[in-house]
Amino acid sequence: MSELFVSLPANQNGRDFVVGDVHGCFTELRQLLETVVFDGSRDRLFSVGDLVDRGPESRQVLEWLAKPWFYAVRGNHEQMALEFDLAQTDACERYLNNGGGWFICLAERDKQAYRDAFNRLPLAIELACEHGLIGLLHADCPLDDWNVLRAQLAQPEPWGKEGGKLLRQITWCRLRAKGMPRKPVVGVFMLCVGHTPQSRVRSIDNVWYLDTGGVYGRSLSMLQLDTLQTHSVNVADKGYSSDVMEG
Repeated sequence: MSELFVSLPANQNGRDFVVGDVHGCFTELRQLLETVVFDGSRDRLFSVGDLVDRGPESRQVLEWLAKPWFYAVRGNHEQMALEFDLAQTDACERYLNNGGGWFICLAERDKQAYRDAFNRLPLAIELACEHGLIGLLHADCPLDDWNVLRAQLAQPEPWGKEGGKLLRQITWCRLRAKGMPRKPVVGVFMLCVGHTPQSRVRSIDNVWYLDTGGVYGRSLSMLQLDTLQTHSVNVADKGYSSDVMEG
């Protein structure tokens, strides 16, 4: 198990980018990096999770996670892989319906290699940039104060009695995205999340939603942190999945 919360220094030599939910569309991710002339010797790429499922290239995730310039938080789809148990029929069917067939069909030894990689992913990342502190989670911050979340995830037993609830909120929560009034997250300039597909990159309070539904035939989007410019590649001619219910 890795640290659940990771803090990174500012990138003094290059640019930082944050990409929305990839969902196995790594060909499109490569195209996106080509459009910005990404330089792995200087630039860094961050993911808000859900690198796998639904798209055709989920098995490539280990290759991406091994890149020294690539950082990701854990999404609900990585969490589903970690929790997968073939003996639990309902959970197995749910994961299959959410694009986990590629994982379910793996040999047990191969499953374990992916589990090990997903288990090393933190739930939250923070990094410094010229605008201030940037936070990354998959779905939303369950607490109003980023500093409190950092302290909570740094505890030896961070979950406590409410552990399952906190984990689920970090990886599954859609309340803000669906319009429920919430406060801006204190302690960060902005929080980058994915999980809930949007028609375009948009912000609610200081929370930026980067999942623009590439795997559903829309676009894969990436935010450049120094300029706050959005870069997107169209996936409209493919549409690997039409089910948007689970994120």
